[in-house]
Amino acid sequence: MKFTTLALCTLMVGGAGFVVTSAFAGAGDDAVKGRQACMKAQGASMGVSMPIIKGEKPFDKAAIAAAFGNVDKACADWAKFWAPGTDKGETLESWAKPEIWTDGKGFEAAGRVWALAAQDVKGAADLAAFKAAMPALGDGCKGCHEKFRRPKG
Repeated sequence: MKFTTLALCTLMVGGAGFVVTSAFAGAGDDAVKGRQACMKAQGASMGVSMPIIKGEKPFDKAAIAAAFGNVDKACADWAKFWAPGTDKGETLESWAKPEIWTDGKGFEAAGRVWALAAQDVKGAADLAAFKAAMPALGDGCKGCHEKFRRPKG
């Protein structure tokens, strides 16, 4: 099943982000791996986007769509990544703060900002629209990372 960034947003804001499934119950390492793969895909989308913003590469709608499509795929199980009991991995370190699980509404709101901005970036028809959408995407990253992610190390 193909998920779009808007579907990801719907999962996050619809409360489905806190549904426990038997496949992930107590499976902290699986959730951490999933979160890390999702964040890596988001980082890769920035790797495609930033050279365009900086003028180092031309606007490439197909490359942007592909990069954010990879985010959609990597983040398709978003709800399972943040289910109760997945805050810590059994053997893997997580940089997720407890506030994700204690402030679910705040976490969903922060995620919504990113997901809506990502939809705008992915749907940008030209360089001007792309550049106009990117600051909100950065704000979305910052909103989650500042409150819901502890520094590595």
